[in-house]
Amino acid sequence: MLSTALGLALLFACTPADQPSAGQNDNQQPVEKQYSIAANPSSLEFPGEGGVQSFTLETEARWNVYCQEDWLSCDRFSGEGGGEIVVTVTANPDTETGRRATLSIETVEGNLTLEFDIRQAPGKEEYSGDRLDVRVETGEATNLSSASATLSGSYRGATTTVYDRGFRYGKSYSSLNLEAGLGSTVGEAGDFSTTISSLESGVTYYYRAYVTVWDPERNEYVDFEGSIKSFITSSQSGGGGGNAVGNGYLGCYEIPAVSLASGGSGSTGKESFGNTKWISHNTSDSGQRIVTHTYAYNGKTVRNYTILFDSTKKAALWNAFVMHKEAYPDNNVGRSGGWSEDPALPSSWQSCFSSNGYSRGHEVASNYRQATTEANKQTFYYTNQAPQYQTSFNDGVWNSLENAVKGNAPGGRDTLYVVVGLLYENNATLQGVPLPSHFYKLLMRCSFNTSGEMTSAKGVAYIFTNETHPGMSYSQGATTIDAIEQRSGFDFFANVPKDLQDAAEQMSGSVF
Repeated sequence: MLSTALGLALLFACTPADQPSAGQNDNQQPVEKQYSIAANPSSLEFPGEGGVQSFTLETEARWNVYCQEDWLSCDRFSGEGGGEIVVTVTANPDTETGRRATLSIETVEGNLTLEFDIRQAPGKEEYSGDRLDVRVETGEATNLSSASATLSGSYRGATTTVYDRGFRYGKSYSSLNLEAGLGSTVGEAGDFSTTISSLESGVTYYYRAYVTVWDPERNEYVDFEGSIKSFITSSQSGGGGGNAVGNGYLGCYEIPAVSLASGGSGSTGKESFGNTKWISHNTSDSGQRIVTHTYAYNGKTVRNYTILFDSTKKAALWNAFVMHKEAYPDNNVGRSGGWSEDPALPSSWQSCFSSNGYSRGHEVASNYRQATTEANKQTFYYTNQAPQYQTSFNDGVWNSLENAVKGNAPGGRDTLYVVVGLLYENNATLQGVPLPSHFYKLLMRCSFNTSGEMTSAKGVAYIFTNETHPGMSYSQGATTIDAIEQRSGFDFFANVPKDLQDAAEQMSGSVF
């Protein structure tokens, strides 16, 4: 992709009429008006099959667009002042050579000219084989929110087994760098769909359906793709009032219902570990803030965990995250060791100490995040711990529960969604820091079909007082998610389909 830096700004001094204006004497110099012209991005690059893209023209003058190529067109060729210009490019019939065109944009005032470059890759060679003629159609995006969308597609003409099908998507028409694969299926024709999440609010996304089949004549897998379509995520967060800022992770299945501050005030910033960003949302309570931490893995940004942090408790009231042995693999990177401040929250909100029999109890366990060193180090932010009784609790029943969750993390089309939280049902403090009365862990294991739809869910909750529990099994702390909702006041797993959510939250048996 060519550079998206701001186009070259051209300046010209335009002298008004020679007659002095009212109040201007003969000794004064005429007022000079400056005109400029620029484009953002400074050029466009199209794939061989063509498509639609746009750029923003920035000028104060009237302007005209000139182009002599018949394979591209603009939605307007004249105007006044800045604005968006939409460019449509047809498919390139040459499968070996790309092509290039220049839009000459000239201003009426100042006689400025901006040469805007448009390039297109070689056309896609049509497959002429006799056996395979798979037709793929990209459907419309539905169920749009600030954080998610449901994509649909279909195919026909598959005379061999479909190895994979799904969607490729991204924020650029020419760079669909994300993928939602649904795996193999059988049948000459079929429909498929999936819901993609962790999207940014108020952003245009481009997507296309694809199907991968084995070609015995070529002796290789061949991709067939549908047309590229687009959708725009809403600016409203699904979790409550106000706008979502940054990545819309609040639409993930395990995130409890949240109430954002009016206007959606929030921010992003660089993680202390890794070249990714944290995302923060202000809530309707000025003393509470939602923060999501991310890390990079295999060229993608991965959500580590999301917390609701309370400044008065100096701890996260809940911490929501995912366990899946492929998405969060155990690469045995070990413990990072050192605790550090969370860069997303004020230092005055945070505390980290251990004394008088209490240790720093992880909410997201260190051994849950072993894919990268950066992912593990983020579990040692001060905001991912709270004072927890050590003997026969942190090192006993709680540790046993953590290990059971880790050892039973599912793979494939099952996912384990987890929320760890704290209750404060007394006024106990430790060195001026409120001491949690209880620790709880909520588990919901969900299954998905080949179309990406959630088909079943089962849940359980475990709760323990913050004290020693010698000889206790974690199963003795089992209860329902509904019971924890009543005590905590939170609506957990709010994004899980209502019928599945309600049933799962009444269960108290093992999800393993």
